Amino acid sequence: MASSTYSEKYDHLPWWIQRVWRHSKYRRLAYFLLVLAFWCVLVPPVYMAYLREGGNADTAIDFVSDSSPSYIHVIMMIQQADFNRQKLAIYVTPTPYGDLANKRLELTKNITAYFAFQSYTFPSGNIMQSFDLTVPLIGYPRMYPFDSYETFYEVSFVDTDSSSDDGRDKLAVPIRVTVYGSVQSLSFNTSAHLVDNSPNAFNFDIVTSRTRTTMFFSVFIMLVMWGLSLTLLMLAYQVLIERREVPPPLMVVGVSMLFALPPLRNSQPGVPNVGCASDALSYFWCLFIIAMCSITIIQTFIMRWRRGSVDPYMEKSTEEARVDSSLVTTA
Repeated sequence: MASSTYSEKYDHLPWWIQRVWRHSKYRRLAYFLLVLAFWCVLVPPVYMAYLREGGNADTAIDFVSDSSPSYIHVIMMIQQADFNRQKLAIYVTPTPYGDLANKRLELTKNITAYFAFQSYTFPSGNIMQSFDLTVPLIGYPRMYPFDSYETFYEVSFVDTDSSSDDGRDKLAVPIRVTVYGSVQSLSFNTSAHLVDNSPNAFNFDIVTSRTRTTMFFSVFIMLVMWGLSLTLLMLAYQVLIERREVPPPLMVVGVSMLFALPPLRNSQPGVPNVGCASDALSYFWCLFIIAMCSITIIQTFIMRWRRGSVDPYMEKSTEEARVDSSLVTTA
């Protein structure tokens, strides 16, 4: 009977598949290859997309003001984005080349750098030291995970030992600026253009946003919260409307979900305090649904109880204990 059922089940398959599929070891091998193929199709492409989202020197963007062999190469590495304080921390490393430096990369001229209304002086005969730069972020953290921020600032270097033809301005030094971000779960889109009437100064515009993997994971967490809440809502409907039996262990499911929801919400990468767009889309509603369903299930269990009645779940457990004891006595 079993063999005929097996034959009918796989009768539509080609004969060679039926012959191989009868052996359990081949079936296990097929399952393993299927899982391996599924892993190869999903995991490596997602990892490659993650690498292309930034966070390493390969994603750096270069901006060159002049083709002069004497210039200052400025590497700007974005290290931290503080969305609560609306600040972007950048580590700046300037290096002179050509006639601006000797063989030990020491300056041959007095240089002053201007970054976003902040000035930094580098005296002649010294190596240009790296420094931390803080620029403002303009954006709304409450839109997480779809939030984005903009940063505007100007970068220029001047030779303090010289002046322009009219004697009112210092001569600008040619610069090359390399910008890249190294902040996990964030992507940076950098654009720049030369300042009008100043061919060696740049206006930078950096757009900071969440990476696609971060947004995908955040949306996935929101869907998980909705899945849990709707599952508990179906259970509450069965208990209240269809009068499903409520064993005591089933009553703690909703309470467990209620306490598990805040840690699940906080597992989203870089999520701000409660009140963002993610909460309005999922957390608030799911918390309300789970709380109401938990109360409904517990109250239904209480209201259906009658004094002197025997709990069916406890009666079943007692009957099972009696059967076990009778088996022991018989033995």
